[in-house]
Parts: sequence; C-alpha cells; structure tokens
Amino acid sequence: MLFDYLKMKEAEKILAAKGIRPTETRSTIYKHLKRKFYAITLREIEKSFIKKSDNNKTADRTTIYRTIKLFQEKGIVHQIDDGTAIAKYAFSDGKNLDLHLHFHCTHCGNTFCLPNKVSQDSLPVKYEINDVNLVLKGVCIKCRKAKAYKHRIVESNHKNKKEDTPNKFK
Repeated sequence: MLFDYLKMKEAEKILAAKGIRPTETRSTIYKHLKRKFYAITLREIEKSFIKKSDNNKTADRTTIYRTIKLFQEKGIVHQIDDGTAIAKYAFSDGKNLDLHLHFHCTHCGNTFCLPNKVSQDSLPVKYEINDVNLVLKGVCIKCRKAKAYKHRIVESNHKNKKEDTPNKFK
C-alpha cells in the first residue's frame, strides 16, 4: 500500500487524502481545474474533455458532473453563483464554509476568487449559515488594460485625422 502511494502523482495523492478514488478521469479533471485562475462552468470542462469523435470520448457529461459534485462534497471545489444563472466552480481552501470574495468581470464574463476573507466575527451570533455567496462585479484588470489600450489607439487615430485634415477657415 505504501509503495502504491509513493508511485502516485500529486493530484492522485490529494484525491486519495480526501477519500476519493483517484481514477484517471478524476485526476485529469482535478489538474484541469487547478490550472485555471478563474472559475469555470461544467460546459467549459466538458469542452475540454469530450472529444468530437463518439468512439473516442475521454469522459461523458455525467461522469464530469458527478466528479465535480464529489469534489464539491469533499471540499476540493466550491460552486459560485455570480448572477449569470450558470454555476461556476473553483478550488476551495478546504474549509467547510469558504468565506472569501469573488469578482465577476462584466466585460469578459470570468469570475475570480479573491484572497480577501470575511471574518467569522462579522457573522451574526446564533445564526446558522448554510451557504455563502459574496460576488463583487466590475471590470477585471485584463479588460481594463485592454480598454485603456483601445482608448489610446482611438484617441491617437482621432488626433492624426485632425492633423491631416486641412483647416478651411485659415
């Protein structure tokens, strides 16, 4: 048994430590989620794993859904409701009640987990909390930079047109 554990890769060890049998599909989905810096939908996971050929599928929709739900139950991922009516999933910090903020970019549609935590002390006494959904909305840094760059190009083009246009009133 110890020999088998030593042969396991990192993803497989983490899954086994959480009480999840580390199948190839589960390990692959785990690694895929780990690489993402933003929350992803089941559909996005499906697109990555279901090949176009019917006889060469790596995982079907049901397997992916069950894997994500199992990861959620074991505290590996958490579901985010960012107001788009599509559930998104991101890695959890492993605690039962993951009290951190999320940021939904209204421009690109990505949802990010933020490092900011909400203090347990700010929660009402004698209340039982079953779910937390803390989503800030705005424009992410990548979209802001792209927007600023586009704005500079438009201003530059506008300025060049003014300089190239002869003044009729001279």
